Amino acid sequence: MSPWEAFWRAVVTCARPRTWALALLPLVPVLALVGLLGWALWEPALDAAQAILGRVEVSPLVWRWLHDAGWSELRAVLAPAVLVLLALPLVLVLSLVAVALGAVPLLVRRIVAERYPTLTPAQGCPLGRRLLWTLGTVLSAAAALVVSLPLWLVPPLALVLPPLIWGWLAARLLGYQALAAHASADERRRVRRGRRLALWAMGVASGYLALLPMALWTLGSVAFVLAPFFLLAAAVLFVAVFMFSAAWFAHLVLAEWAGLRAAPSLAVPLIVESPHP
Repeated sequence: MSPWEAFWRAVVTCARPRTWALALLPLVPVLALVGLLGWALWEPALDAAQAILGRVEVSPLVWRWLHDAGWSELRAVLAPAVLVLLALPLVLVLSLVAVALGAVPLLVRRIVAERYPTLTPAQGCPLGRRLLWTLGTVLSAAAALVVSLPLWLVPPLALVLPPLIWGWLAARLLGYQALAAHASADERRRVRRGRRLALWAMGVASGYLALLPMALWTLGSVAFVLAPFFLLAAAVLFVAVFMFSAAWFAHLVLAEWAGLRAAPSLAVPLIVESPHP
């Protein structure tokens, strides 16, 4: 199956209301956690950010240039803007992990039942190992994010590096979780190696799709003043984006897994015992 075919199958899957019913499983805890953290930490964090930024001396020429460029409101929203830049990656990662662990197993089970009912699942990956895989992948992405932060000051790289990091993270988590409960360890390795380029391209596309919730902050200063509520809206959009990406990855890797099972090299030989003379 090509990535394009898997894409359109994902569109059909996401057009069904029951797919979005599954999205409630990750969405409810994500909204609860983001809302709780915003209620408990936003005001103290905002006061701390304003205190720190108040100690930074900025030349009047810089403020004049910003005013002439049409960014006169930047001084008033600078502290919440800094907090938003720090909070958005956390909300994104939280949404992705919640979708990968909470919705993907049930979504994959439905796709297998509909398209591959004759395939017998192998002994999948235990939950503990899946959690360790998820934690290690998230920490690796966080390290890449921190190391690459200085490069974000270069405008072209700021449009390239974050989608690459988010895409790599999405490809690793969603591609792995889609097979973890059904395929054996050898089958998982063979699927990922055989479709490595396709999975990478789909991950990059998912990374750019994850930038769509950032458009909420193009509404102006009101988005930063009401940032805790806009972060909740961003969480909803993140979960929606990653639900579609999960369906996309699931259709591709499950088709590849079914192809491996159908290959003669992996087929289980049928031994027929001849009757005794």
